[in-house]
Amino acid sequence: MKSRSRSAWTHARRRVRRLFTRPLAALTAALAPPFYMLYMRLVWSTSRVDLGNFGELQKLCDAYDGAVALLWHEEVFTVAYGYWWAGIHGHTLASRGDAGEVITRLLLRCGYTVFRGGSTTSRSRHREGVIDDLVAHMRDHHGVLYGLTVDGSKGPAYRLKTGGIVVAAACGKPIALVRTWYRHSLRLPTWDRTAIPLPFNRIAYSYRGPYFAPESLADGAGLERFQNELEDDLVDLAAESYAVMGQPRPTNLVKRAPPQVIATPQ
Repeated sequence: MKSRSRSAWTHARRRVRRLFTRPLAALTAALAPPFYMLYMRLVWSTSRVDLGNFGELQKLCDAYDGAVALLWHEEVFTVAYGYWWAGIHGHTLASRGDAGEVITRLLLRCGYTVFRGGSTTSRSRHREGVIDDLVAHMRDHHGVLYGLTVDGSKGPAYRLKTGGIVVAAACGKPIALVRTWYRHSLRLPTWDRTAIPLPFNRIAYSYRGPYFAPESLADGAGLERFQNELEDDLVDLAAESYAVMGQPRPTNLVKRAPPQVIATPQ
C-alpha cells in the first residue's frame, strides 16, 4: 500500500513539475537571447576592444574550408556575441532539450549555424556520440568553423580533452587556439568560475595557430604528445591574457608535470 501511495505521489509531482517547467522554459527561450544581446552590446560599445590577430581565424577557415578553434570554458559567455562581433561565422551543436532551445535561439541571433543533436539526458550525451555528430556535420558542409571549450562541460579546468583534436583529425582540418579576455568581470561560482565581462572594460582577442594533427595520432602516445602540446600552448595563451590585463594568474592555470622517467638498473 505504501509503495502504491509513493508511486502515485511521485507521478503527481512529475506532472505538476511539467506544468511549470514547460512554460518557464518557453519564456526563458524567448527572453534570454534579446537580454543577452542587449547586455553584450552595452559591454562592447563601452569598452576598448583589441582584435589583435583574431582575423586570422576566419582566414584559416576560408583557406582550408573549415577549422576547429579550441578555448577554455571560463570565457564561454562571450563566445556567441564576441565571435559574431569579430566577423566570425561559427557552427555548433546544441541539444534537443529545453536548454538546447535557449542556446540555439541565442546563437542564431549571433549568426551561428546551429544543428541539433543528443538531448539533455546524460545517457544520450556520451562524448562519442557528440563527436560523431560534429564530424558528420563538418564533413557534410563547407566552411565549418567550430569553437570548442576543451575543458568543458564539467572540468577539470585548464585540462584539454581530446574531442576537438579527434574532430579536426577526422575531417583533415587545422586547429587554432583562441582567447577572448577582459580586465573587469563578474566570476560565477561554477567549477571554472565562468567570467561575465562588465561594461566600460578592456577586451582583447588572441589567436595562435594553425596546428595540424600528426600522422602518429592513431598511436596513443602520439595523441597524448599532441594533446599536451596544445594544452601547454593554451595555458600560455591564457596566462598571457591575465598578465596583459594586470590580473593574478589562477593557481590552477599550470602546465602538466612532465612524466617521470624511472631509470632502469644496469
